[in-house]
Amino acid sequence: MTVFVVWLIAFAVLLFLLLKAWDGALGGAVKRRLPAQLQGDPAQDRWMMAIALAVLGATFIVNPVSMLLTLILLAIGLWVGKRVVCWGMRKARLH
Repeated sequence: MTVFVVWLIAFAVLLFLLLKAWDGALGGAVKRRLPAQLQGDPAQDRWMMAIALAVLGATFIVNPVSMLLTLILLAIGLWVGKRVVCWGMRKARLH
């Protein structure tokens, strides 16, 4: 129960800070990073991205080791996948 309360407090604080920072650098960074197809109404983007980042941040605060291991495994998986796709494209006959 204590972990859940800490997670809720971290989520609330991060959500408040992210919503406050949206008009500054955070909103501009998100607009630069998101493709045009994923950009919608700026008011909805603000809430959706802030909630998603707050969930990730609160989870990282409460359980950092699991988050780091997950990120490392995802990075290794993406790297191996990229290498396999590049190798397959070189071996494929495209004519």
